[in-house]
Amino acid sequence: MVTLKDIAQACGVSAATVSRALNGLTDPSGKNSACIRQKAKEMGYFPNAAARTLKTSKSNNIGILYEDRMDHEYFSFLLNGLRSAAEQKGYDITFIRRSMHDQDAGDYSDRARRRNLDGVVVVQADFNSAGVMRLAAGSIPTVVIDHAYEGCDCVMCDNRAGMETIVREAKAMGHEKIACIHGEDGTVTRERLSGFYKACAELGVRAPAAFVRPGHFHDPQSCAQIVTALMQADEAPTCILCPDDFSCLGALSALEKLGLRVPEDVSVIGYDGIRMGQMLHPKLTTLRQDASGAARETLALLLDAIENPETHKPRQVMVTGEMLPGETLGPPK
Repeated sequence: MVTLKDIAQACGVSAATVSRALNGLTDPSGKNSACIRQKAKEMGYFPNAAARTLKTSKSNNIGILYEDRMDHEYFSFLLNGLRSAAEQKGYDITFIRRSMHDQDAGDYSDRARRRNLDGVVVVQADFNSAGVMRLAAGSIPTVVIDHAYEGCDCVMCDNRAGMETIVREAKAMGHEKIACIHGEDGTVTRERLSGFYKACAELGVRAPAAFVRPGHFHDPQSCAQIVTALMQADEAPTCILCPDDFSCLGALSALEKLGLRVPEDVSVIGYDGIRMGQMLHPKLTTLRQDASGAARETLALLLDAIENPETHKPRQVMVTGEMLPGETLGPPK
């Protein structure tokens, strides 16, 4: 194992000089520092993470809180983006799991402190649980994705603007009877419904209560049942907005069983922009969320809070999505 003393002997300097150069405590553009860093790289030197933690009280380790199963492609892209961005900045990722014995989703703050985590990203959780709220309000730098706590950094995909864009696309195609199936109650659903009603009001599109149906995210079966009920009602929509792309599988299946063609008889629009939707026939028209952008913004906020605690001010960052043209949106029959 290569040590600081080995590098010092190879460079003809003291071990203290090597330590300062590798820890950025000298002029990074200096000739000696550059030579020392290059020699350390050539010799295959890796710093002892435990020793570095004891010396600097930093672990260069970030916690990821994700309570549910990781079977949603959007979250997969988001987590991969966080991992990649963290690695580029010299940080490792540690997952904080839900404790099976805690009734309130766990004391995440205590777990983060025990692991000496520099910060935490809350990717997906029960945002009303005491454990998550304590974490967001605590002293450990924390960034929450798609939920806003006062005084806590958060990164929000602009769900309100995204839904407004979808409604405008449907209206531009000539649709006046637009149904909206939404997911479980929460910040995301409330923002999307706000965008839906706002766009309908501005465009003069009726939004009867029968056209707005509660459903579940990532659940094709429930979406299929709701679509069947919508299309068998006395007044059926000409365009259906689904809670996410995966749920659209249920919508398309239900419409096929009813003998209805997409988009000739009824149009369908998704949300998320997952790859599978672009492989369907017909190809799904949807709004793609910017998972990579959300990951970059999240890590930038977190690292600023970790590395500049005296000057950092918590803020909310919005990340916008974009429409993906497909083949499931057409003019009304």
